[in-house]
Order: sequence, then structure tokens, then C-alpha cells
Amino acid sequence: MTDDIEASYRARSETLALELATLTDRSDRLSRARLVTFLCAAAPSAYGLARALPQAGWAGAGLAATAFFALVVKHAFVASDRARVELRVAILDEARGRIEGRIPEGADGGQRFAVAGHPYADDLDVLGPRSLFRAVSRAETAIGQETLARWLLAPATAAEVGARQGAVRELAAKPALLEEIAVRGRLAGARGGAADPLLDWAEAAAVLPVDGSAEGAIATRGWLVRAAKALVPMTLGLAVIAGLLGEGAGLLARAWLGPLILQGVVLAALFATVARTIATVSSREAPFGRYRALFEAVEAEAFSSPRLAAIGARLRDGDGHGRAASSAIASLERIIGFADLRHNTVIHLVANVGLLWDVFCTEALERWRSRSGRRVRGWLEALGELEALASLAAFAREHPAFAMPVVEDGPPCFEAEALGHPLIDGAKRVANDARLAADPACAPFAGDALLVTGSNMSGKSTWLRSIGLATVMALAGGPVCARSARLSPLRLWTSMRIRDAVDEGVSHFYAEVRRLKAVVDATTQGPDVIFLLDEILHGTNSRERVVGANHVVSDLVRRGAVGAVSSHDLGLASLEQATSGRVRNVHFRELVDDGKMTFDYRLRAGVVDTSNALRVMRMAGLDVPEE
Repeated sequence: MTDDIEASYRARSETLALELATLTDRSDRLSRARLVTFLCAAAPSAYGLARALPQAGWAGAGLAATAFFALVVKHAFVASDRARVELRVAILDEARGRIEGRIPEGADGGQRFAVAGHPYADDLDVLGPRSLFRAVSRAETAIGQETLARWLLAPATAAEVGARQGAVRELAAKPALLEEIAVRGRLAGARGGAADPLLDWAEAAAVLPVDGSAEGAIATRGWLVRAAKALVPMTLGLAVIAGLLGEGAGLLARAWLGPLILQGVVLAALFATVARTIATVSSREAPFGRYRALFEAVEAEAFSSPRLAAIGARLRDGDGHGRAASSAIASLERIIGFADLRHNTVIHLVANVGLLWDVFCTEALERWRSRSGRRVRGWLEALGELEALASLAAFAREHPAFAMPVVEDGPPCFEAEALGHPLIDGAKRVANDARLAADPACAPFAGDALLVTGSNMSGKSTWLRSIGLATVMALAGGPVCARSARLSPLRLWTSMRIRDAVDEGVSHFYAEVRRLKAVVDATTQGPDVIFLLDEILHGTNSRERVVGANHVVSDLVRRGAVGAVSSHDLGLASLEQATSGRVRNVHFRELVDDGKMTFDYRLRAGVVDTSNALRVMRMAGLDVPEE
């Protein structure tokens, strides 16, 4: 199946390469034509400045100049098309690299979304430079990245997972749309930052009244705007009359100065308000229209899954009055286009004094904000959800062997066949089955919890993380690295990478104890907890470790949680008997062939009967005795 995806990407690459070659050839021909027309226009003109040039010569030079400017415009369009195709090629190359296990350089790891003390994110590498987020995310905009991170950091309900899965399946079957979302998203994301000025402005308080119900300072500004609407026509009308009457105008010749002076008063009174508003929306660093192309792509698509159909409907009825989000943004861009006159200082000064240009631009912006501003957050949320779903869909498409899990309400349950770690290259990945169930009816019963023993480097921690990452992906709505998987909505808690806190006077052992207390406390909110505890209580002596670990794990199982615990301490194997089989023993082991130590990373039943600590120390060059 992976070969089919690679073949489709290869075919698409060939198509884009031909398109790029065509555009490159057209660009080269236009460049040569521009040079010729420029010379045809410049040479006669230069000659004409030195000597007399016949009328026909000047006409020819004018035609050549006209052709030159037309070619400049045409060349700009071709260059834009070429840049877009180059972007498509880059995005496709990144996708092909991901299939081969190469994450694109500079891919965002989402570290800014990290939450201190999160139940599992740090232990499972959900965020960071070598993380699940980095492998999955195709989101280009800040809102899309934030949405995906939120999904990976918080499990969804079974109903929500089902809705997302339907959308992911539909998007995965639409490679052209996924490509379009990626291209338009990158163009939008490259122009936008983490803070969105459009949303900030859209949800800010009004500065001018638009419905006549304002009070105080805003009402006063409303009267000034109404005065402006009367004064500008009056000034223009009197100026036209004075011009038509000429010397016979008499007193009318200067009558227009009166309303013009009053216009100056109005402009002075409103200057701070309008200048602040227009400076916000007219900032060249905050192009509000960057999302319009993305909105258009979604609005034009007919979706069948309820979640995608809802996103499309929200954008198509963007302002709540039948006008699409893309149309509303286009309308805003037109207003901003008029406001951008402020960048031409001389013309802006004349227009502002004579026509109160900024006042009317600000009023138009306020009317737009009154009509559509409260909808902007919904548009961006829809966009964020779309990019998060597209990320999961692209990940599913590029990993066709990964299973879409069955997520159902019921007793705590996790079952996966041929489960692997999604961040390990497929050629090196070793898969094992995992079954955890608080109720034998939920799955082939293997135990509420598993105690994993094994030698160093045998795969214990990796297998625990495989369970955790499968849970994270499943409850985010995406595929899991397994042949098949089924689970109930679970709240995941881990204790793996425990660090001391010298500044707080907290030792490694006490930090782990505090973490274990948090895991146990989580079960007071309900039995739907899955716990993953790596090398439990390894910071104390063997006797106290056995007593403490036995109590913690037995208590978690008694409370209805399911999970897995790893340890080197074989004394914990008694948990199986102490819990009447609710905790089962499994193990990983090393293999020794011709004096060399190897690992097959296969999970086996029972307690490990080998160890390799001294052998590993000798491999590192330490002079320790033979066993």
C-alpha cells in the first residue's frame, strides 16, 4: 500500500516538473521579449532626444513601450504561477521524505504549546524537536497548529473521535484538496504570526456607532461623522458653484471655506480615533486577506462527512446573512485598499482634508466589524480544525498500514494487534500485541495491567511509549501504528522521565513519588485511566521498591484503571499472584549469539530469566568481572 502512495506522489512530481518546465520556458521567453521591447522603446527615444525623430519613430517607440509594460505585467503573473508550482513541488518533496522517514528541516515541533506538569506529553515526546506533533503536523497557520496540539494534549470523547475519523477518512481520499490546503495554508502562514491582528481587531470595542444606540464619547463621534456627511457635499457643492460662476460669484466665491474649516474641526476631533483604527488594519505586516484563498478552497468543496460539511457550512454562511467568509474578507480588503491611501502622503493629505477620507474609511470598517466581526473567531476556529484534520489525514494517507482504531464507550480497555512506535522507521520497527482490559468482555482478557520485566535496552520503555502514543493518536481522531486497535476513551497518565528540582529542594525519588500520587489521584475522577509507569520507584532499595510498587499498582487496578509497569526488579513479579492475575507478567530479553548480545524486541509471557547489566558495562569499556 505504501508503494501505491509513493507511486502517486512520483506521478504527481512528474506532472509538476513538466508544468514547472513549461512555466520556466515561458518566463524565459517573456524576459527576452521584455528586453527587445525595452530596447525598441529606449533606442528611438534616446535618439529623439539628441536629434529630430520623425513622428512615426515616436509612435513606434510608444507602441514598444506599451508592449514592454504589458509584458512586465504578464511576466509577473507567470512568475507568480511558477512560484506557486515550486511551492507545490517543495510540499510534495516533504511528503515523500516523510514516507522515507525524513522529517523536513525546520518542521515545527510545537514546543510553545507545552504545559508544565502535563499528564503525558513530556514522557511520550508529544511535543518537541523529535516529537509526534512534528511527525503529524501539516498545519501552516498558527490556529491550525494550536488546534492540532490541543487535540494531542487532551483526549476526545468517543462521539467526537468518530466525527473526526469520518472527516480524516474523507480528506485522505482527496489528495488534490490536501495539496491545496497545504499550499494555501503555507502562503497564509508565511504572512501571519502567532498573534492574529484580524481577530484582535474584529473583537475589539467599537470606536464609532453604526446603529445609533451608542452613548458617551462614541455617541459624540457619531454626531461628528454625521456632520462630516453633511459638510463634505456642502464644501464640494459650493466649490463647484464658485468655479462655474467665476468672477460673478461674489460672496459665493469663498463660501466653501466655511464648511471646509468645519471639516478641519471634525477631522481634528476624530483624528486620534481614525488614525489608530486605520493604522491597525492597514499595517503591511498584518495582511487580513491571507486566509481568503483557504476559505475559498473549503467553500467550493462538497463534503459528505458531517464534520467537514459543518466546517464548509460555517464558512459559506460566513457573516450569518448568506455571505461567505471569503466574500466578507474580500469586502474588508477593498475597504483596506481605500484606507491604504495613507501610504501616499501628498494625495492622502489632500483627500483627508478635502473629503475626510479617513473618517469615512473608519466608518466603513466599523460597519464591517459590526456585521462580520463577531464571526471571525468562528472562521478561524473552522480553519484550525480543517488544518488539524488535514494533518491527521495526510499522516493516515502516508502510513496506509496504520489502523484507524475503534473507539467505543465502555469499561476501560486498550487492545492493539501488532502495535509499534510511530516515530521509529518502519524498516526497523518491531510490533507486539497489547491487551489491557478492566472487563473480560471488552477484549481477550490479558490483565488489567501488565508488569514488564527485561534486560537493559530490550525494548520495555519503547513498548510503553507505543501504548501511550497509540492512545494519544486514537483519541485525537487519527490512525495508530498497529494492524488493528480498539479502546475506550481513556485518560492517559505516565511516569517515565522523572527529574529532580534542585531549586525546589526536590530529589529524584520524591519527584517520582509526587508523580505517582498524581496518577493515583486521577482515578478519583473516574476509572477511565490508563497508566504507564517506567522503572517504578527505581530510586530506592529493592525491599521498599517491592512494597511500594505492589501497593501503588494494586491500588490503581483496584480503582478500575488499566496500564503497564516496567521494572528491572524481579521481586515485583509477585504482583501477578497477589492480584489474582489482574496484573500479568510479560518480558523482553536479550539474545546471545557467539558471544554477541542482540535483541529481537519481542514481548513474551512470564518473567524474564536473564540479565545483561554487567555485559552492557563491559561493552562500554568498564572492567567488571564476568557473571
